[in-house]
Amino acid sequence: MIVVVEELVDERVIRSDPNRTLIPAAIVSAVVVEPWGAHPSYAQGYYDRDNDFYVGWEEISRDRAELAHYLDEFVYGVQDRAEYMKKQSRLMERLKAGEQRCAGVNYGF
Repeated sequence: MIVVVEELVDERVIRSDPNRTLIPAAIVSAVVVEPWGAHPSYAQGYYDRDNDFYVGWEEISRDRAELAHYLDEFVYGVQDRAEYMKKQSRLMERLKAGEQRCAGVNYGF
């Protein structure tokens, strides 16, 4: 299994609240650091769910031409995730979670 994460944290952070570790290390083959990798979903403490995307996606996904256009622009038309994020000009500003820390862990709000 390959796990995609927002950032790597010190082992002490994991051990401070092990109940938040959902995937046991024994089944992980690799870890990839990919900020905003969960978009359009959320990553707690990093950014909120992109509700505008989900609302717009319903219309896009119902129309073959719109879907093809979306895929050409945001899937096939980008070299990597970084290029995809560059196309989302105001996304980070709009969805970035605020600070709300507990025992050194940013739970966001």
